[in-house]
Amino acid sequence: MRAPESDPDAVEIPREARRPFAPRGAALALWKSNAREVLIDGVAGSGKTRIALEKALYCAMRWPGTRVLLVRKTRASMTDSVLETFENEVIPVNHACLARGGERSHRGRYVLPNGSEIVVGGMDKAARIMSTRFDLICVFESTELSEDEYEHLTTRARGTAMPYRQMICDCNPAAPSHWLKRRADSGKMARFPSRHQDNPLLWDVEANDWTPEGREYLDRLSNLTGHRRDRLLLGLWAAAEGLVYPDWDAAVHLVDPFEIPQSWGRFISVDFGFRNPFVAQWWALDEDDRMYLYREIYRTGRLVEDHAEEMADLGAVGLPIVCDHDAEGRATLERHLGARTYGARKAIKVGIQAVTSRLRKQEDGRPRLLIFRDALVSRDRKLAAAKLPTCTAEEFESYVYPAKGGKEDVPEKKNDHGVDCARYASMHVDGGSRYRLPDGEEAEALVPVLGDHVVALPGDDETAYPVTI
Repeated sequence: MRAPESDPDAVEIPREARRPFAPRGAALALWKSNAREVLIDGVAGSGKTRIALEKALYCAMRWPGTRVLLVRKTRASMTDSVLETFENEVIPVNHACLARGGERSHRGRYVLPNGSEIVVGGMDKAARIMSTRFDLICVFESTELSEDEYEHLTTRARGTAMPYRQMICDCNPAAPSHWLKRRADSGKMARFPSRHQDNPLLWDVEANDWTPEGREYLDRLSNLTGHRRDRLLLGLWAAAEGLVYPDWDAAVHLVDPFEIPQSWGRFISVDFGFRNPFVAQWWALDEDDRMYLYREIYRTGRLVEDHAEEMADLGAVGLPIVCDHDAEGRATLERHLGARTYGARKAIKVGIQAVTSRLRKQEDGRPRLLIFRDALVSRDRKLAAAKLPTCTAEEFESYVYPAKGGKEDVPEKKNDHGVDCARYASMHVDGGSRYRLPDGEEAEALVPVLGDHVVALPGDDETAYPVTI
């Protein structure tokens, strides 16, 4: 990290410790801006996070006593994304701020020799960051935040060490109705749309052509379809057309983790996969019939046996498992986990009705299907690099019906591994008897589950779906 050569107050870093950095395009515009609120948005891979981190470190080094906040919706999501980039690409090699603070997953701050601090936080633990003031606040993946959360953060930009205060938001585009785009369009934020050509790793200025890495990266993005292609490849704030679950709202259905009472029912749902993601979801059922997804494995490229060993370490032993109808996979889970597996009820249309019913708000304003933030045990880097969903919550925003055809059609067989698993779980708890099947479709014999009470049809133990108490 170093300031542009034209800056007379450039912070000198020993040459051997420097990280290559040459801002251009939207990144250079953000670097020079002293606007109170700034949004840098656009295509995936254009260096949005990198420039925000570069400016954060420069400001902290340039003005002694500066306090910088690096924040996302959750603190845990910072570790393998923002902080990895910060430590491996931005902070000079062997810099003093890395000498203390512990492991990256638990680091709360970077302390510089000049008295400046770079604090790491998440809005899931907002009390830790809302009681102090900062000169510069960088909000990563800012579309994850609600407007109320963001506006609360703006009240913390009250530091006095820098000559100006600034809020920097970085994000990939979301729906055109998102509050962040509306805020920028209204003039409250300076907006800098970024392009792939802004990233020196992807575009060679001297050759006026893509680098080999750039071509490979664009090829991966070109395989995306629908609104994901519009947003990540083209940088458009585009709506997802034909959503299967339009009631899904991350602001409503994602909740902060809490300790689950021992009295609640628990079970696991599984969708097998190797090239496609293997998904295992831990569910808890409260006294008000609400389902909470509190733990999740979502990984590619591993054998069922390896998943089973990890599941055992994560508390799956003895819990009933509702899963896809792969006999070998089921036998492997049963052998490793000492639990019985039950074939999932896989009727797609009635299962979608079951999930839809649970996603809708009830009279008390709350839905009956909720997901813990950071339920994901570990992020699949290959999926993340391919800009594919890395957890069930991300699938809800990508699971769509075909572009041509009515909603009676079956959804596209894409981005459906976690939502299929959630469908198995909903059918497991609700049974399906309350949902009407389309005319001409044969109804299955489904048995509802109430707490730990299980009713089995004579001669068919597959219908006995227990919930462990």
